[in-house]
Amino acid sequence: MRIIGLVNKDSGPGFHRIIMPLLLMPDIDTYITNSITEEDFEKGCDAVYYNRIIGDDVLKLAIKHKAKIIVDIDDYWHLDHYHIAFDDYKNGGFANLQIRHMQVADVITTTHERLAELIRPYNSNVIICPNAIPDHEYFKTEKSESKLPRIFWQGSITHEKDIMLLKNPFKRLNNCATIIAGYTDHPVWKKMVNAFTNGLSLPGMVLPGKSPFEYYSNYSHADICIAPLVASRFNALKSNLKVLEAAHCSLPIICSKVDPYLDLPVLYAESQKDWFKHINNLIHDEGMRNELGTILNGHCKIEYNFQTINQKRYENFKD
Repeated sequence: MRIIGLVNKDSGPGFHRIIMPLLLMPDIDTYITNSITEEDFEKGCDAVYYNRIIGDDVLKLAIKHKAKIIVDIDDYWHLDHYHIAFDDYKNGGFANLQIRHMQVADVITTTHERLAELIRPYNSNVIICPNAIPDHEYFKTEKSESKLPRIFWQGSITHEKDIMLLKNPFKRLNNCATIIAGYTDHPVWKKMVNAFTNGLSLPGMVLPGKSPFEYYSNYSHADICIAPLVASRFNALKSNLKVLEAAHCSLPIICSKVDPYLDLPVLYAESQKDWFKHINNLIHDEGMRNELGTILNGHCKIEYNFQTINQKRYENFKD
């Protein structure tokens, strides 16, 4: 079976949801590209697998050559009103396009049941394949040395409101360093860095954005992970990838007590007081950091086992 995986080389979802699962499937002839031609189809193609949407030209080629269309959906298609891309999407253009891709798909993969429920009215052939992290060279880290415990967060400018949950608690912190990763030269990022570092008064680093093939190396600078998330419909339909990344490194993580982080062995914050309390406790208790990181690692190895999840994906694709 030959599957063509279509990804943008800078796409995190493409890396986690398309590239790694296909490359680590047994007996699959995989071709990963960000540009596809008719010649690629003429060489043989049983299926095209892509995240969210692709161009109409590719859909037409897939249909012409009778290739199955597999669409991966890992986010809700209606954005929060404060999302940085909301103005671009508010006329319904993206949502309508995403719905059309779901309707034309032969099968859809998604991250969890909450999102699957919203997909089924458009396409009942949905496979739930949670995010998972394989034991692969791209995910190996070697922890760097630090005199101070480091609070770590990595993401994009779409998380401005989430980072602002930490602004006041971080004003009270000391005896720690802050590591914020993903930085680009954008005004929103400057606001996020200011909140996360208490106006650069806390020691630490601001790390630039990296490609999906390199970004995991930033976890070498982490001791305490955090996942702040504003409660909203859009956010509730995200995946728990930040928890899985922390777990893979046996790191403790503090999360907002909202989906997608519920029912996991993490520390939950429901208020600014909680954020300060949990972070401060972990700063001063290395044993607690190690214990919580070990528990989380063991839980995710069982409940979010990459081989088990990818085997399910593989069997459904073959079927």
